[in-house]
Amino acid sequence: MQNVFYLMKEPMFIVELEHDRWSIRDLNQSFTALSGYKKNELLEADPAGLLKEGLPFGQLIARLTDEAEEAAASLEWELISKSTAAVPVRLSCRTLQSDDRTCYVIMCQDIAGQRWIEEYAVENHIDASLSVDAQFKIRSLERYYSPVKNKASHYLNASLFDFVAESSRKPLRKAFDNARTGGAVEQAEATLQIGDSVYYVSALIKPLFNGSRAFKGYIVIVTSLRFHEQEEDPSLKLRMLMLNKNISATSLAQSTLISLTTISKIRNGKIKKPQRLTAELIAGRLGVKPETIWSSFKR
Repeated sequence: MQNVFYLMKEPMFIVELEHDRWSIRDLNQSFTALSGYKKNELLEADPAGLLKEGLPFGQLIARLTDEAEEAAASLEWELISKSTAAVPVRLSCRTLQSDDRTCYVIMCQDIAGQRWIEEYAVENHIDASLSVDAQFKIRSLERYYSPVKNKASHYLNASLFDFVAESSRKPLRKAFDNARTGGAVEQAEATLQIGDSVYYVSALIKPLFNGSRAFKGYIVIVTSLRFHEQEEDPSLKLRMLMLNKNISATSLAQSTLISLTTISKIRNGKIKKPQRLTAELIAGRLGVKPETIWSSFKR
């Protein structure tokens, strides 16, 4: 049983109340990774120091073990990591009874990614969300709306890049790398190739780190997923061309002598049909004809 505790992927630590004092008796490797602390730094320590201020620790245990309260099975709380960063966790508890000794196993599910998705969804549209590990394997997928017919389980444990069109792989990988290196959310756009169908996707990429600042993986929010045959938005076509050719708005403005403000408005769809000369300059810089981006420009 003890070996199972140490090998469990879910972060756990064991506490005991002795002589009116709570102390940590043991913890598994997953918890040391989540918290950033080494085992010898936490043994015999007061567990209250690991959690944000609120309920006294004894009352927290009482809430988690009160079978009379249906909602008491778990609580959302914040774990204070060694780096002092607050990690959102879902706490649950199991009682360990041995002779006259009672211990409690506290399980800490990391919900940082889930919390970010929920907060974003309050004021923004989401088509799907997924978690991706460091090797870009899809570990979970939640679809809210999607033109893709396959079930979510079809994509689990597959590489994300198995579904990315060749032209989008390099810029998309760069967006992932930038998120991991910079530790901040990155925006990305890409073309997906799923079976015989092609889709345009816009997404946000958030890197995840544990309490010792070691990289864990990514959470991806898909803000837009559209079937390409139904897509007539020239601003999206422009963004995809710029992404695939690795040309920024600033670079495009400098090379065409078009103001950055105008480029940004065209790129964001605020200007739906630019003047012909503007369209020709932009299209020429991207190596295509104006009608490739704006179908209204027919020769």
